[in-house]
Amino acid sequence: MKKIAAAALASILGSLAFFIVTATTKEEETFLDITPPPAATGEASEKNPAVSLFSIPLTITAEETSRLLEEALVNPLYNVKGQKLDDSYGESDADVLVEKTGPVAVVLENNAAQFSLPFRFESLIRWKGNIFGISSSTKQEIFGGGTLRLKVRPRIDPDWKLRLDGELGVEWKKSPAITILGQKIGIAGFLSSILEERSGDLLLRAEEEINRSIRLKEHAANHWNEMQTPLALSDSPKVMLSIKPVSVSMPPFSAAGGVLSTHLTLKCILRVSSDFAGAEKQKSSALPPLTVLPSDLDPGFLVNLETFFPYSALGEYASAQELPTVDLPAGGEVTVEKLSFFGSGGRLVAAAAIRGKAPMGGTLKGEAFLSGKPVFSSDDQVLRIEEFDFDENSTKGLSKAASWIIRPMIVKAISSRLVFPVGELKEKALLSIADALGNKRLSDEMVLDGSAGSLSLEHFSVGGDGIHLSFSLGGKAALRYERKK
Repeated sequence: MKKIAAAALASILGSLAFFIVTATTKEEETFLDITPPPAATGEASEKNPAVSLFSIPLTITAEETSRLLEEALVNPLYNVKGQKLDDSYGESDADVLVEKTGPVAVVLENNAAQFSLPFRFESLIRWKGNIFGISSSTKQEIFGGGTLRLKVRPRIDPDWKLRLDGELGVEWKKSPAITILGQKIGIAGFLSSILEERSGDLLLRAEEEINRSIRLKEHAANHWNEMQTPLALSDSPKVMLSIKPVSVSMPPFSAAGGVLSTHLTLKCILRVSSDFAGAEKQKSSALPPLTVLPSDLDPGFLVNLETFFPYSALGEYASAQELPTVDLPAGGEVTVEKLSFFGSGGRLVAAAAIRGKAPMGGTLKGEAFLSGKPVFSSDDQVLRIEEFDFDENSTKGLSKAASWIIRPMIVKAISSRLVFPVGELKEKALLSIADALGNKRLSDEMVLDGSAGSLSLEHFSVGGDGIHLSFSLGGKAALRYERKK
C-alpha cells in the first residue's frame, strides 16, 4: 500500500508538472516506441516425450472358459472313416464316431488349464488276418465311453489369435476289445492313439471357434484406431487430447485359483495441446503385432501427459477475458486493448497494447512489455505468473513518455488476468482417460474396469514456441471376460 501511495503521489506531482508544461501547447498523441526483450528460440516441446504405460490385467474365470469350450467343441468330436489300425495281427481299419455326453469341467491351477469331457464312442472295426495259423476275418461293432482329458497352455500369438498348445489323454470306463476266434483282443490302445493323434485337429477346431467368437484382433484394431482420434477438452481456446499408441504386449497366461489371467500392456504417448491442427491431422498407425512380455509385470498404469500451449493460444485465452481499464487516482486512465505472449530468458513476456488518457489532456498509445516467471500452483491447479513487472526498456520508456502512469496499478490489473486454469483442462483430460477405464464394455465379452488418481506436475519449460508442461498420473485398471446379458 505504501508503494502504491508513493507512486500515486509521484503521479499527481508528475501530472501537475505535465499540466504546467503542456497547458499552453496543443494537445498531442504520444506513441510509445519501446524495444521488446529478445525472444526465446527453440521449441519448448521435448523431442522425446515420456511414454505412458498401461498394464491391465485380463482375467477369465473357469466358468467362462468352460462356456467358451462348450460352444467350440460341438458334436461330433470325431467322425473318422477307414482309419488304419495296428497291423500286428493282420489288416484292420475302423470307422470311429466320438461324441461328448456332458459339460466340460475346467480346472485352472498350477499355471495350466485342464479340461475333462465325458464322451461316448461307437466303432465299426474290420479285420482279416492269421491267428494260430488259421485265416480269419471279422467285422464288429463296439460301443463304449470314457473321459477325454485336455491339458492346455493358452496363448495369444503375434497375429492376435488364441492358440491352445496342449495334449490329450483318454480314460476308458471299460477297455474296448474285439473277439476273434473266441479270443478278446484289446483295442483301447489303438483307439486312444487315434484320438491322441487327432487331438491337434480337435484343439484347432476349438481355436477357430473361439477366435470366431471373441474376434480379438478386430476389437483390438477398432480400439487402436479409436485411441488415435483426438478428443476435444476445450473450445475456447480449442484444446485437444491426442493419444499416439506405440506398442501392445502380453505375457503368457497363468492359471491359479480357478482364474486364467495375463496382462495387456499398452505403451503410448499422450499430449494435450491447442496446436489442434497437427493433432487432428496426425497419421494413424495400424495395429502392430502382439509382442511377448515377462510375466512378473505389476498391473496398473503410469500416464505421462505432455501438455503444450503455444503463445497464440495463451493470447486467445487472455483476450477472451475482460481486459482491464485502470482509472488513475489523479485522473486519466489506461486501457489494455490486447495481450500477446512470447518467451525470453526462461520468462513469459506479455506484450500489452495500451491506450491512455493523461490527467490534464493528451493521449498515449503503443506497446509495453511485462515479464514474469510461470509457476504452477498444485493447491488450486492454476498456472500463474510471479515476479511480474515491466521490463527495463518499458520502465524507462513509460517514465519518459508518460510519467503520469502508475505502473504498479497496471501490473496488478494485467497479472490478475494471467491466471490459466490448467487444472480444468487437466481434469477434463483425466475424465477422458477415466471414462475409457470406467466399467466400459469393449465388446460383447470384454469389460474394462478402472480408477485413476490425480495428476501432478513434473516439469515445465518456456521456449520459443510456447509453454510445455509434463504431468504424471497413476491408477489401476482391469479387463474381465464376461458375456453381455
